[in-house]
Amino acid sequence: MDAIVPTAQNPAQWIEVGGHRSAGYAREVCPECPQDQEKWVTQLQEPPA
Repeated sequence: MDAIVPTAQNPAQWIEVGGHRSAGYAREVCPECPQDQEKWVTQLQEPPA
């Protein structure tokens, strides 16, 4: 999770560079959260308009 901020900036930059805008709030979805954080699976979602 330490690298989440730079990783989360990628969808926002993609939306901006493509001339789009966000249609809502960005969100994190964690379908797998075992005790060991190195094994977490996190989806970063930002809906483009």
